[in-house]
Amino acid sequence: MIVLLADAELELLPDVMLQELEIQDILRRLGKDNILLDNHSMKKYISKYFPGNLRRMGFPDIAYMFWRMNEESVLRDVMNINYAIHTKWNIIIEREDLLGIEPSYLAFKERVEEILSRPGKKSSALEYLKSKGKIENTVVLHPRGEECLPISGDMNYVIGGFPEGDFISEFIDIRKLRLHRDELTVPAVLEILHFRLFSTVVHP
Repeated sequence: MIVLLADAELELLPDVMLQELEIQDILRRLGKDNILLDNHSMKKYISKYFPGNLRRMGFPDIAYMFWRMNEESVLRDVMNINYAIHTKWNIIIEREDLLGIEPSYLAFKERVEEILSRPGKKSSALEYLKSKGKIENTVVLHPRGEECLPISGDMNYVIGGFPEGDFISEFIDIRKLRLHRDELTVPAVLEILHFRLFSTVVHP
């Protein structure tokens, strides 16, 4: 089973922001060429350069929570669960890429900055799933999808990695199914999905 966080709002600072003196001071102080874009601390620059995307850009915390919840889930004791993060720029970050770091947000941030700073695994979400041979048993979790979502360790689930809006990626011929009647945050989706998957396992 693969749980894929697709179109994650996870990226380094866009080039246009690097000309800002405040940004240059931050990078100089940190001794870095670039850092993760964070909506919380860089809202004014997102508003300046990308005003139409203020509520969409710079949310690495979503990918961090996705990582930690999958790593710490009790499902790992009873089911072969794997996961990956697909960014909106088609960078693939797999579980193996995040192994060996502490469970803190700072450690996650440092590792992801390293990954995004070098040539990495680039693939659309659909191509990634195809490369894993996971298309026929894959569903996209969507608040406007159909009901009757199958819950099984043989299925693969795609979750949107953004705070609002819809997928950028196209998922041709993959069913869009609904997990809950309301639109939920990524942690809420994982909480329900993990619980329902755990409930399918026979326990002693």
